[in-house]
Amino acid sequence: MKKIMISLLMVAAALNAMAVTYSGKVKVRLTSSDNQYCEAVVATSDDLNDGLNNSYYAPFNDENKDVHLYVEYNSVKYAHFGSSAATMQNMPLVMKANSATSYTLSFSAMVGTIEIYDTEADANIDKSQDYDFTIDAGEANTIIADRFIINYVPAPTPSAPQVTTNDKGWATFSYSEDLIPADGQTLYKGTINGEVLSLDEVHYVKAGEGVLVYGTPSTTYDFAVGNGSDDFSGNDLKATATYNTSMENVFVLKGDAFLKYVGTNALAANKAYIQLPVAGSNNAPQRIRMVINNTTAVENVAVESVEAEKFVENGEILIRRGNEVYNLQGQIVK
Repeated sequence: MKKIMISLLMVAAALNAMAVTYSGKVKVRLTSSDNQYCEAVVATSDDLNDGLNNSYYAPFNDENKDVHLYVEYNSVKYAHFGSSAATMQNMPLVMKANSATSYTLSFSAMVGTIEIYDTEADANIDKSQDYDFTIDAGEANTIIADRFIINYVPAPTPSAPQVTTNDKGWATFSYSEDLIPADGQTLYKGTINGEVLSLDEVHYVKAGEGVLVYGTPSTTYDFAVGNGSDDFSGNDLKATATYNTSMENVFVLKGDAFLKYVGTNALAANKAYIQLPVAGSNNAPQRIRMVINNTTAVENVAVESVEAEKFVENGEILIRRGNEVYNLQGQIVK
């Protein structure tokens, strides 16, 4: 026991000896309301390498203490731990509680700037004074590894997935998780029928499936995480994540139709393409037009006795009923 204590004191002395220039260092004492305590020293320095640095760490020994305070690195507990800023970023400062539910953190031997973040308060602790806090009764006599974080940096919020329509108002899209439209854009899945891509409206983007997006030309639309109940069976719009440069008879969106892709580069991420059967590739069409199904719910089109066909022309969705052609506002298009 004496040898262990001597070793700890030597390492602690090394941490305090300023053999390196610290960007931040602090001794933290955890004290329970029944006056049990434990201390830990944590430090950062640009002079230290990532991970363990000789003479700048000391293993934790509980010394039969009721409360514990330590850093854990690679499954080893340390009472004193100095390392690079990268290693110390988002490093948990672990405590073990005893039967008490009220505690105090106090701070001394401070050098530079090193922050300790309380996840319950959602803020860095003011180390110029003692910090009182409580734990839930169910946390008594347990290890609490997610309450205090050294040099906390929140994970970046992922940017909302976006898609920008072309000058005809169309875009293809795919993603690795389920998404719902955030800005009112219209989504379609597609099924190949000869030289026609038949489109059916859907209300979300299913993970790993391709969709067509329709909206205002040259406009960027956002998506949000969410899902729906649409059936994507029979969808021939494939996510570009599945494309490889050896594929044949691949078609990509150009304007308001799909044209045969003749390049050799990988397709853009988070887009969609279609592929015709390889057999008879010499007879594959150069252009696949789009026709939109299920048009009976279009408002303001007065002719009800004739079946409607929704189609795309010059980038605009039009509806043909009998001999007349209407736009989506119900106006006759000459």
